[in-house]
Amino acid sequence: MASYIVDASVVIQRLILQPFTPNVQVLFNSLKSTDRLIVPEFCLIECTNVVWKQVRFFGMPQSQAEQLVKDLRSLPLKRAPVKKLLDDAFRIGVKHQLAVYDSIYVMLAKQLGFALITVDQPQERAALAESVSLKAITDFRPDL
Repeated sequence: MASYIVDASVVIQRLILQPFTPNVQVLFNSLKSTDRLIVPEFCLIECTNVVWKQVRFFGMPQSQAEQLVKDLRSLPLKRAPVKKLLDDAFRIGVKHQLAVYDSIYVMLAKQLGFALITVDQPQERAALAESVSLKAITDFRPDL
């Protein structure tokens, strides 16, 4: 069984074509029934906001965006509550000059003892400084 904390910077690439989309597709497509991808409960809001920005600023048709939001809801993500993580995430954010919502991912990985998958470099640096293990999205290689 593999369990990972997955940042919104990774999840959104399952929906919107970005540089690591092929790797993200491999990650999601290789999941077994015992594997878990865990996100903080607000991750779906973060990703939905990215989709909204695609409509608002980049001309994505609303109907396409609405389908992406439906697709987002169907992803096999286990949502974790964050209330008990807020104090420590705040301290991590202040210590590493990292937004609290990004610090929540670091704290969730630290609390559960799972590797964090992210493509957010400031978040990676904070995770390493907090002794959180990382799993590179590039480890999930598409077939050539």
